[in-house]
Amino acid sequence: MYPKEKINISFLNLAAQSPSLELNLAFSEKIHIENKRNKHLFFMCDAALKSCSVNVFNKKSICKICRYKAEKGFNEFKKRNKNSDLIKVNRSDLFSLNINHDEFDINVKKELLLGVHSTIGSQLRLDDMSLLDGRWRKVKDRMLDSSYALFTYFNHFLSKNNVNNFIIFNGRLSCARPLIESSKKNKVNYNLFDAGVNGKVPMYSTNEMFHSIEFEKRNSFITYLKYFRESRNLAAKYFSYKRKKIPINDVAYTKNQIDNHIDQSVKNLSKPIISVFVSSDDEYRFIGSDWSKYTILDQIESIKELISSKLSDKYDFVIKMHPNQKSIHKSTMNKYKLLSNDVTVLFPENFTDSYALIEYSKLVINFCSSIAVEANYLRKPVVQIGPSKFVKFSIANFEETTQDAIELIFNNKYKVMPVRGSIISFTYYMKSSFALPAYKFIEDGVYSYGGVFLKTPLYMRLIAVPAKLFVHIVKGDREILINFSLYFKNLIFGITKVK
Repeated sequence: MYPKEKINISFLNLAAQSPSLELNLAFSEKIHIENKRNKHLFFMCDAALKSCSVNVFNKKSICKICRYKAEKGFNEFKKRNKNSDLIKVNRSDLFSLNINHDEFDINVKKELLLGVHSTIGSQLRLDDMSLLDGRWRKVKDRMLDSSYALFTYFNHFLSKNNVNNFIIFNGRLSCARPLIESSKKNKVNYNLFDAGVNGKVPMYSTNEMFHSIEFEKRNSFITYLKYFRESRNLAAKYFSYKRKKIPINDVAYTKNQIDNHIDQSVKNLSKPIISVFVSSDDEYRFIGSDWSKYTILDQIESIKELISSKLSDKYDFVIKMHPNQKSIHKSTMNKYKLLSNDVTVLFPENFTDSYALIEYSKLVINFCSSIAVEANYLRKPVVQIGPSKFVKFSIANFEETTQDAIELIFNNKYKVMPVRGSIISFTYYMKSSFALPAYKFIEDGVYSYGGVFLKTPLYMRLIAVPAKLFVHIVKGDREILINFSLYFKNLIFGITKVK
């Protein structure tokens, strides 16, 4: 215990996964430098969790990689920041504590469960936990046990020590949610970190989630005001990159689409077109308190309501699935296949150019996708059903329910919203200002902390291959076969390139 001195702490988990390790060390160093007199403690997961997002089935070979890289990373941190210590947390440290689920605050229990659902949803691209089979229900139980244990462990530590800051990865996952909740309870700042485009664009926040509506709004407006004079040029440049399929702050999801191509099934429709852009909402469905005042609608049920409404007398509907939905859970994909019997559905692999479809449409309906910002920039009316992180940018006609959206459209009360909201958003993405001096993105899959590359020996990576293959098989993930050469190079060179 450190009851007499001010300290900052970091949870060094998911260390087997780059760039989360390098980001953790670099962000922790940033916090440490800003609080030079404070000791910095790293809590290292020493095979403590029964299940986590990087090792859902608790395979020993993956735990060994995690521990190896965590210790190696901390040693580099210690060389650069002397006033730091490492605390290894093993399973007995977590589960020897008296953990009574019934005694937990109802809001804490809700948040911990959301963290587990968010993790499993990300693994399986699933937003309906009732569809989990027996194996994944066991994973859920082990993950939830670990979450309760983490909350209890850190709640005890924070209550006994003078902690200023807690550095935590991402925030929405099962091994982060408990740390946030224990921080809130003990009035400790929680500092989240992550990165977009596979580590290219770092980001961090204090006392709020990245998907927080206020986080997106505040940082966008601050950046816009800073670069106000050049904002229109920045926005034009950003959108030009998007149309050319050049990644900026996100993956270029449209890279397989054909420029200006519109599927013949769309051209065959006779009425004015309403294009409905859907996306995976598993990340948003399990965010929790940040979106608690909004209702996240079931997109498929909402579409059924739209196409069976009086709007169908005036318009034809085209459902454009997001390219990243190609890997959604088969149960959700089957729903879209059934939906295609009643309406035109452009599946993820369809070559239709999203921007050409927007221009071809009378208006755009959106749920939580960023395509709304881009459609508004193209000066198309956008009707937003339910929340998105852009809801306060005035880029869409916002309606909470599908029925309200139907009435708005039927009565022609929608309008093209000001272009400024799109410019504000684009400026923010062109001028992201989350600097981490000790972190460096070298190229896709290659990162360094303090100029050092943190890799595990080849033999460790080889030993872990069966465990990693097992996860892909259980998930029904064929990407490892389709992109075998990519995965093989990652294995041999110890990197994490993505397609």
